[in-house]
Amino acid sequence: MAVRWSAAHRSRPRHGETANGDSALIREDGGHTLLAVVDALGHGPLAADAAQAALRCLEQVPLTAGLASVLESLHQALRGGRGAAAMLALYDGRTLRCGGVGNVELRAMGTKIPVLPTPGILGQHVRAVREAEVTPARGDRLVLFSDGVSSRLELELTRGLLPEAACALLLERYGRETDDATVLVADVENP
Repeated sequence: MAVRWSAAHRSRPRHGETANGDSALIREDGGHTLLAVVDALGHGPLAADAAQAALRCLEQVPLTAGLASVLESLHQALRGGRGAAAMLALYDGRTLRCGGVGNVELRAMGTKIPVLPTPGILGQHVRAVREAEVTPARGDRLVLFSDGVSSRLELELTRGLLPEAACALLLERYGRETDDATVLVADVENP
């Protein structure tokens, strides 16, 4: 049985800068839902350009081809540039497949998602991406975040908050001023 997602994201540039090398995307298309956080290498205008190139790719890539294909398309779209890290979660109406490259993370409350980012840089060098596959359940919460957010974040603090408020809390409490920071929160709702 397909589930509905309630999701939000927040992102901010490194303290003192206006260009943001992080980006996030929530996209629904033909029964598929894509959740993505991208962290271009470095910060500033060149990183922002790479993050925008990643978003353009993720807005257009066919989601029906699967997670590996989406990641490969992103890898190709970033070739010749500074590259990026990314964490993706792709729901096909029954199964959630998660995988990432580089210093991005995914945490979950509810169903355990044993995903470990694959070492590498999209657009430069990537090994075969490790995927985790689960069946999401009502009440599950996924949190995807860039390394501008401390990995010591405590998801329990967000219990009972809507995704937008959870993003605001996590970014405020765990965002690092020395880097661009992005967090995406997605909840599984009743079908």
